[in-house]
Amino acid sequence: MPRGRFARFLIPGLIGLALAARAELPFAGSPFGPAVAATSPAAEHRSTSTGNQLALLNGGYDALLVRVHLIRQAQVSIDIQTFIWTNDECGRLLMYELIEAARRGVQVRIIADHMVSAQDPATAAFLATVHPNLEVKHYRPAMARMKPSRLQTALAALTSFHGTNQRMHNKLMVFDDAIMITGGRNIENTYFDHSTELNFLDRDVLAVGPVARDAADSFARFWEYRHAVASRDLADVAALIASNQFPRYATRADYDFGGYFTELDREAGDAALITARFAARLKPVAKVAFIADAPGKARGFLSRTAHITRALRRTLEQAREHVVMQTPYLVLSPPARELFREMQERNPGLRIQVSSNSFASTDNLLAYSANYRLRNDYVEDLALQVHELKPQPAARSELFPQYALMAERARERIAAGRQQRPPFLCLHAKSLVVDARLAFVGSYNLDPRSENLNTEVGLLVEDASFARELLADIARDMRAENSWVIARRDIPLKLDALNGLIDGILSLSPIDVWPIQNTSSFELRPGAVEVPPGDPAFHKNYREVGPFPGADGTLSNKEILTRLYKAIGAPLTPVL
Repeated sequence: MPRGRFARFLIPGLIGLALAARAELPFAGSPFGPAVAATSPAAEHRSTSTGNQLALLNGGYDALLVRVHLIRQAQVSIDIQTFIWTNDECGRLLMYELIEAARRGVQVRIIADHMVSAQDPATAAFLATVHPNLEVKHYRPAMARMKPSRLQTALAALTSFHGTNQRMHNKLMVFDDAIMITGGRNIENTYFDHSTELNFLDRDVLAVGPVARDAADSFARFWEYRHAVASRDLADVAALIASNQFPRYATRADYDFGGYFTELDREAGDAALITARFAARLKPVAKVAFIADAPGKARGFLSRTAHITRALRRTLEQAREHVVMQTPYLVLSPPARELFREMQERNPGLRIQVSSNSFASTDNLLAYSANYRLRNDYVEDLALQVHELKPQPAARSELFPQYALMAERARERIAAGRQQRPPFLCLHAKSLVVDARLAFVGSYNLDPRSENLNTEVGLLVEDASFARELLADIARDMRAENSWVIARRDIPLKLDALNGLIDGILSLSPIDVWPIQNTSSFELRPGAVEVPPGDPAFHKNYREVGPFPGADGTLSNKEILTRLYKAIGAPLTPVL
């Protein structure tokens, strides 16, 4: 039996033996204990798709709070996958809590993608030696080093361009094979409402029940993957361990939390609060599936048979009335555009809404420029109703309760010249609702990287109540006070047809310098009623605010770069 497959059978068995020795189910005595007991299947029941309870995690602060609580309550195992792990306050808090869990006997395993996580050999050496129960691996490290030089990184790309570009975009936490969290959040201040500048509007799902075992199986496959390399096997980390020249963090104060977590530390141990805010919100769902790509995604540079892409395509093909998608990056590949075109042809009344980032809120200007280049196709050809998040939405106090605290800290940093903008929101949630009955929450963006290159994970849920709750969250984000809407401009003399023809032809070429588009951004006029684009009253009720609302000048550097990327960036679209 292959080693990875053996591990998938062995580890759950060891967890069961350990819990049996303690004569209790996972999380007994925790606010989550009743849910775990209610969803623990009988030995003869092998289905993991039923008998689960789910809750959405929208707020960043709460997402961090429940993670800390679950780490403290885990008895046997904690498995974590993340695309980004940053050595900032939130990153250090979770690492401290995981080390404490390891010290009390919990087996802690972490896989972080190497490319964009913190690349600090000294910290890696500390984590590799702090306790035998804590193990860290890195997905596809360049040249088997924690911190490769630029030359080494370039050599890695030259020798294996696919290996350098194919990344692990998974975000997953599994506790005692009984509770899991998956969604869009990496491990960094920006994902948990603790940044003084950019803060992500994101979403996770908390799941209790048998589906967590499927997530654990997926983690085990990545853990045994040949390109997941342990810290101590990286050349620069191994050298530091051998020399014994690296820092140790002996006390909580050594982790430098910046005064952030006094209240959160108390709340994580407050059983009544955890029950009210999380455990009581868990609701049974009819059916749920954990879907994930295999490690490495597929052979060849771009996958054409990726598991999660096929699963989401099958879900979309079931749409008959209404599709709502939320994605930080709206870069549809030709196959994706063809799918939406076919969906519209089969169901002429189908309404497709997309919530995404605006020019002013995006964290990825290159991806936004590709969206900008393809915008006419989205609106005119595919009839997508696109809503782009404002960086300071009217619902900010609801979406970002930590704003006042972060704004106060930001003022000091701005005065000192350490940052330019006050705190703002950037959409990072990846979600889908089909006909108010099927829902998906995970790590999958609507872009070619998620479709064909990066590994992704998520939960596919068949339950009307869950779908309606998710739909309401996305609908709030798309309301006129929170987002601009992309629509056709009111171009006189029917010149829009000629302009669309020219722009459409040029958008297919590597160079696209046509400056005029048929579409633009619109905002609701005061006192007017919201209507969808295409409604006869749309241009009466909405006013055009230009292609780049929220720009920091008449012709800012950011706008110039967006137009430049639009003109020459088409060849880069497959790897955005």
